[in-house]
Amino acid sequence: ELRSQVLSALLYPALMTVVATIGVIVLLGFVIPRFAAILSDVGGTLPLSTRLLLGASALLTKVWWLWLLLGATAAYLIPSTLARPETRRRWHAARLTWPWIGDIELKYSTARFARTLGLLLKSGVPALPALKIARASATNLVVQESVDRAAAALTEGSALAPSLAGTLPPLALQMIAVGEESGQLEELCLRVADTYDGEVRRALRTGVALLEPALILIFGALVGFVALGMLQAIYGINLKAF
Repeated sequence: ELRSQVLSALLYPALMTVVATIGVIVLLGFVIPRFAAILSDVGGTLPLSTRLLLGASALLTKVWWLWLLLGATAAYLIPSTLARPETRRRWHAARLTWPWIGDIELKYSTARFARTLGLLLKSGVPALPALKIARASATNLVVQESVDRAAAALTEGSALAPSLAGTLPPLALQMIAVGEESGQLEELCLRVADTYDGEVRRALRTGVALLEPALILIFGALVGFVALGMLQAIYGINLKAF
């Protein structure tokens, strides 16, 4: 349920970005070149905004094959590079250091792990097998490695919470420790999941609420720049005509 809510929250900003990007490409790739042909017939010195606009259009249309090549290369190299275990691990670790995104990813991964572990323990699965199964539900490799260390420590008689320290959020560690001491580990794991589910939802709502107007301003500024370049050129043509 949380995963579907995360995807649905990001769907509208992603769709807005795709549509706006296509619109800018159409303007620079098809509309501006025709406008440039008219300006070349008129001659004269063009305003700075118009020259920048024509330069961006030329960069897109004259070396379009280069953009396709770069896109195809990135589409091949990125997945193949991330398929390497060590590179993928570094990528997952780096994401946890990003402002806002890293915090959300850690809480999201913790919530999935804690919920799976709590449900398994509640259904009577022993702690060690439950840990190994719940490991796969953690979406981040760094969290998965922490669970592996905890499982190894558990076989040696260590407590669960200290074995997970250094990766999971402090509140989650405290609640897991309380659950171990009170004999209610499954209930506290489910509370951890509920707590971080709520925090992830609130963070996403706040982020999307800020992202949408920011995207509107960015793409509005791009469209405004295109309009300014065209209008200044048209105004210059009219002055020459009279």
